[in-house]
Amino acid sequence: MEWEAYEERIESPPGEYRTDVPAIFTDAAVFDEFVSDLAGLLNPADFDYVAGIDAMGYIPGTALARHFGVGFVSIRKDEKLPVREENRVADSLVDYTGEEKTLEVNVEHVPEDGPVLLVDDWMETASQVETAIELLERAGGTVGGIAVLAAAETETTRRLDEEYGVHSVKPFREGA
Repeated sequence: MEWEAYEERIESPPGEYRTDVPAIFTDAAVFDEFVSDLAGLLNPADFDYVAGIDAMGYIPGTALARHFGVGFVSIRKDEKLPVREENRVADSLVDYTGEEKTLEVNVEHVPEDGPVLLVDDWMETASQVETAIELLERAGGTVGGIAVLAAAETETTRRLDEEYGVHSVKPFREGA
């Protein structure tokens, strides 16, 4: 499916900044096509696990993990992880809304034996993705790529693309 078809489905009312990404998931055929489109951008040799960022990254993340037959690592928001403090790595960030948030991961769930594909729904400022990468690396993991529905073309997303590879249904590089 072309980006424009997804964009039409998730379009928000005029004046609304956010998009209705969950609209992609309500239609089984569209959701299946989305997973196939995103999976088609990826090289399975680049990762052995998938990690998703709470909450919208969980949906495509778990679907991709299932598609590729690999495990899933949960990156939680807002200090909700029910683990001992010594098993938690966490960090705060300011996201695209200007609000401060916390991301955290259970170090016991982060694989040290293979790279992780990091999945989220959207990268506007990429602050969540950068923080999630830092947490995975602090927990002993390595990142083997980033997959999103859409990414804004910014200095940060270009750098992340060069360092890890950004795979986006919506092309974000000029001329892509």
